[in-house]
Amino acid sequence: MGNTLVIQSCSPAQQAGWMHSCLASVQHWAAAQGHDYRLVGDEIFELVPQWYRHKVGDKLPVATDYARLVLLQQALAEAGYQQALWLDADVLVLDQSMQLDFAGTCAFGQEVWVQPRDGKLQVRRNIHNAVAVFRPDCPVLPFLLHCVESLMLRVDPAHIAPQLVGPKLLQALYPLCNFALLPQVGALSPAVVADLCRSGAAAADTALQLLRQQSVVLPQAVNLCASLISPAEAHTVIEYLQTTGLSSG
Repeated sequence: MGNTLVIQSCSPAQQAGWMHSCLASVQHWAAAQGHDYRLVGDEIFELVPQWYRHKVGDKLPVATDYARLVLLQQALAEAGYQQALWLDADVLVLDQSMQLDFAGTCAFGQEVWVQPRDGKLQVRRNIHNAVAVFRPDCPVLPFLLHCVESLMLRVDPAHIAPQLVGPKLLQALYPLCNFALLPQVGALSPAVVADLCRSGAAAADTALQLLRQQSVVLPQAVNLCASLISPAEAHTVIEYLQTTGLSSG
């Protein structure tokens, strides 16, 4: 879709590290698709009400979950874009031809999350907001902002889960709102990352192979989940994916 703005946010301190490769991959993808691109720094937190910032304290991702919605709303209202698209700073685009087409007025990502449980690998499909797309007159966007504010007003500060107003909220709302899902933008769990760091373990029962087998479509972009992996692992995974890709093995 034309007249699209792609928005990302990353602290200047992080832009010099491995996230630079992720940001560059999104910038190149946006240019290839003819989209406008905007990178926001720490000023993103100026969009968060003071009471909200005080309540979340150092849990900045929870503040970002709110601020990204405000940025997307502003892009649609003030700049007149026909589509506003958010991608997390730790998302790596693997395929520059990726298309995020969908029916409706909003869409979020869907991940195949592979993790060990009771000695076996378990696969779950989760909704995530590492990618979020909104179009004009979307009824979900103002409702989502209302839900986030309402939850944060009532929640005990000592019990604010990292994904409370992000993926957990979207997972709860999906049966009611039935918004579109974008499995093209997935995520790599620590178990998958471990396989990739072993140069893509080839055994049939590995987390990486389960990701490949259980994906409705093989992800063309992946959230590296910065909070769950080390910089060394991130560098190794990025190098592997940029040279070998996710489909090999």
